[in-house]
Amino acid sequence: VALYRPGPMAFIPNFVRSKFGEQPIEYLHPLLEPILKETYGVICYQEQVLRIATAIAGFTLGQADILRKGMSSKNRAIMDQQKIKFMEGAAKNGIDEKIAQAIYDQIEPFAGYAFNKAHAVCYAFVAYRTAYMKANYPVEYYTALLSANMDDKDKLAMYIDDCKRLRIPVLPPDVNLSGLEFEVEGQGIRFGLAAIKGVGRGVIDAIIADRLQSGSFSTLHEFCRRTFNSTVTKSAVECLIKVGAFDSINKNRAQLLFMLEDAVGRATRAQKDRAVGQVSLFEDGNAEDTSYLEPETLPQVTEFSR
Repeated sequence: VALYRPGPMAFIPNFVRSKFGEQPIEYLHPLLEPILKETYGVICYQEQVLRIATAIAGFTLGQADILRKGMSSKNRAIMDQQKIKFMEGAAKNGIDEKIAQAIYDQIEPFAGYAFNKAHAVCYAFVAYRTAYMKANYPVEYYTALLSANMDDKDKLAMYIDDCKRLRIPVLPPDVNLSGLEFEVEGQGIRFGLAAIKGVGRGVIDAIIADRLQSGSFSTLHEFCRRTFNSTVTKSAVECLIKVGAFDSINKNRAQLLFMLEDAVGRATRAQKDRAVGQVSLFEDGNAEDTSYLEPETLPQVTEFSR
């Protein structure tokens, strides 16, 4: 984990070859061996930068941290000042100037990017857990991953492609089955309504609340009659139709879009009637209101090509 950073990354091949005995581990100075032995001669951690400064240049840990901070911030004035002190300290320790310069040149690019060891351990722990979940619970893992990135269409597309590669079905959005976020459904993942552009949280909450209270929607007209209000608008319903969220009701999206105006009109009139306390001509006070039903003959509309 600590190696996979801009500074140390160039030394990954050296690390791997040294670890597996394919090349000897080399140290610029014997004082570096106890510091870099555990990482096969490669600087990985910030702590190693600090220890090198103390061992080679005689810095205190406080002085070494000033050196590290100067390198991290790329503050040229501080770096130049600290380099002079580093070289002077190395000379006092009897270290050849060329070797001291080579050591400084080696730690400089690392200090700005290196992890401290505790940080690297925490990241490694997260990486291990993540890899374990992906390998053993891929459906649950990708469900959580998709839900966590619903606002990033590029990441959504990438993760959905991953699901296809792993043969995890990503089921389309559905007004009768989808929740706010992506959800596990059988061996697949049901698309979350919140990932649909143009459909806000208020719209989704209204749909789910009505569905929980009154059950599934059987027609577009029923959906509009039950949910249409200042939050669930015509444009929101249009978005849902276009992404296929009504396909389980009617797969002909062109037909649904053609009927949307009528469905919205009926829903609006029904709302106005309820607001003034009027009863539908088809109601006797006890009979079920049927004004939301679709026309008996659906319009003949050619479906969109997909």
